[in-house]
Amino acid sequence: MSSLIEIDSHDSLTGLLNRAGFHECSRKIMISGESGLSVVWFNLDNFKMFNKRFGFDKGDELLKEIALILNVIFSPEKYACNLTARFSDDNFVILTNWSSVEMDIDTVQEYLYSLHENVTLRLRAGIYFPSNDEDIRTSCDRAKLACDNIKKNHSVSSCMFHDDMSRDIALQQHILDSLDNAINNGHISVLYQPIIRVSTGKICEAEALARWNDPELGIISPAKFIPTLEKYREIHKLDVFAMKRVCVDYRKRSESDMPLLPVSVNISRLDFELCDIISEIENSISLNNIPREMMKIEITESVNDEDMTVLTLGIEKFRAMGYEVWMDDFGSGYSSLNVLKDYNFDTIKFDMKFLHGFNVHKSEKAKYIISSNLEMARLMGMQALAEGVETEEQFEYLRSIGFDKAQGYYFGKPMELDEIFSLKRGIETL
Repeated sequence: MSSLIEIDSHDSLTGLLNRAGFHECSRKIMISGESGLSVVWFNLDNFKMFNKRFGFDKGDELLKEIALILNVIFSPEKYACNLTARFSDDNFVILTNWSSVEMDIDTVQEYLYSLHENVTLRLRAGIYFPSNDEDIRTSCDRAKLACDNIKKNHSVSSCMFHDDMSRDIALQQHILDSLDNAINNGHISVLYQPIIRVSTGKICEAEALARWNDPELGIISPAKFIPTLEKYREIHKLDVFAMKRVCVDYRKRSESDMPLLPVSVNISRLDFELCDIISEIENSISLNNIPREMMKIEITESVNDEDMTVLTLGIEKFRAMGYEVWMDDFGSGYSSLNVLKDYNFDTIKFDMKFLHGFNVHKSEKAKYIISSNLEMARLMGMQALAEGVETEEQFEYLRSIGFDKAQGYYFGKPMELDEIFSLKRGIETL
């Protein structure tokens, strides 16, 4: 294989092929008609944390160890087509025969465990099977997509590419390309979901929720567009738009002497980095003559934030100015308890997804988890709101253990603000 390699096609740290060298060598192998090929994209989890803990010299040593392991397991002596490359940082790419690729990936992980028994190291792997006439860059991109697909799934070490991944990427690109136009042309709207005072059964607040009706694709789920906008750091545009829309809706009702409700608005942790979110909110409520106590600030748990300082200062500034700050989706992420330890919230919104299929006779563990977390919130001086309530049985149980508020389809789907005031439950007097 050495005759295929250009002089400048090696990675200086590991001695493996670099990106350019891999592309050239792979292209020639694929053109030659070699069959049964697979491309594997490896990524080392938490390599930045490893560097912070042990230093960059140890990080370089680890990369060289991984390169040696890959060279041994994917040696050309096993398959003549085998190529091993380091593309960048902790990203390695392999061209190999498909017949034993999954077994070889497992062997790589076993070697890595044996070399570092006291440190948890995990190589994720994405696998793609290219055709002979396919561009190698496309093959590498698809292997990377498969690798990224299991980024948050710590129970799976490898993943094979499938067509849905390409569709997901196309949707993400459409979301990013269309966001500004969707905001400016009314394709994104704001609806409101009622929040119930559990003790009285009356509506006490509402949550503002963004909805996207795209002229090409139809309804785009928030489960698709919100993570995409967070991933590509565009979420602040949506959050600021939704907040301003709430303020306008509030002003219209106020000017018409119509009943009002406090409304919670969602902001991402990233908003504190991407814009001056406090000034944006302050300016908008001042312009529309809205009291601060009428707007609640919900911050989701889902976005990991390595630097806590900006978020901590932001939360404390909001609270000092008279805003309530809520933690959204408690229980949906791995960092829930750390978040409660590190930040001060007025209300915790408990994710009730694990209550799906709730049965009073079969869900003792679920009930124990809920009641224990409720007690923890009480001890920390926070109110508790259960979201995702879908049945009367769930609601009655939450009432019996003393939840403050509840929200979900059992009480009403997201709707126009005016519709909330016509619901039969009635509105809590301000």
